[in-house]
Amino acid sequence: MASQKRVDLLWIPRINIVQGATEKNKILYTILFSMNLITTFTKEIYEICGHKFLESFLLTQPTHKLYVFFEDETDLYTEKTPDWLSKYNKHKNIKFFNLMNYEYKDLKIVDFVDSKLKHKINFTDEYSSPRSVKWFRPVASIQYASELIDDQFCWIDADCILIKEFTDAFFDDILGGYNMAYLGREFFKVMRHGAYIDGKYVCVNVAEATKKDTHTETGFIGFNVGLSGTKDLILSNFDYWVSGEVLSFEFKTDCHTLDAAIKKHDLKYNNLCEPMGEISPIGSKVVEASVLGEFLAHEKGMIGPILYERNSLN
Repeated sequence: MASQKRVDLLWIPRINIVQGATEKNKILYTILFSMNLITTFTKEIYEICGHKFLESFLLTQPTHKLYVFFEDETDLYTEKTPDWLSKYNKHKNIKFFNLMNYEYKDLKIVDFVDSKLKHKINFTDEYSSPRSVKWFRPVASIQYASELIDDQFCWIDADCILIKEFTDAFFDDILGGYNMAYLGREFFKVMRHGAYIDGKYVCVNVAEATKKDTHTETGFIGFNVGLSGTKDLILSNFDYWVSGEVLSFEFKTDCHTLDAAIKKHDLKYNNLCEPMGEISPIGSKVVEASVLGEFLAHEKGMIGPILYERNSLN
């Protein structure tokens, strides 16, 4: 089992009673603790891909829980689930949290980081620009989740599609005894770049890997916050942004601050990319090429072009 825990029955869509339980002790349910999945999106990203993520979750993950840290540009500090998400309120295995209301040391921390960093980051490339502050949203969501959840949880990007229910055995395999499971690409020496041609995703060129290729893919990260050191790792990643230290990084993304936190903390890590060796999968689609590919697909690279067309990259 991933873990066992007695929890609020209203939060569990399906429960399992211990075999042989009597009528007298049925109130003492042993509930098979389902995994906590977390993600974040704005209304615009919900419209582009987040709605597909939510629908795929409901179709495939009946025993798991989803924490959504949303940002509503039309009502930034709302205490209610916004109208565009309200239809999901009937689902007891989804909970919504307004990320903009998350307070850390008495600060609305997303506003604080935005105001502190946005005008100090000049455009260098796609990994370092004023828009880099948007990559703080996943970091803040993970920190927020670590304060709400005292067991295991998995971060999944909102541009992913869940295609099959995660099993307890799967989570045992990737997180059992590990502080974190992640998609580290530091071993790649050769990159196979891809593109869609006639509806198929194919390799279009092969090149030596550069420092722009070998950062961690943060489309999926599993955390075992019950193990000593995991919360320190999460907090270090978070603090690179809150303290402004990220300004000293060549590349200012959540991927690069996570890599720095990994180097800082000598913990037990499970790199799901390591079995791939030194040659990347086509287009560095490491989610699909890893053991995760049985359960989810990552529609990587779809959000940016749409936001660009809408003139929303600011």
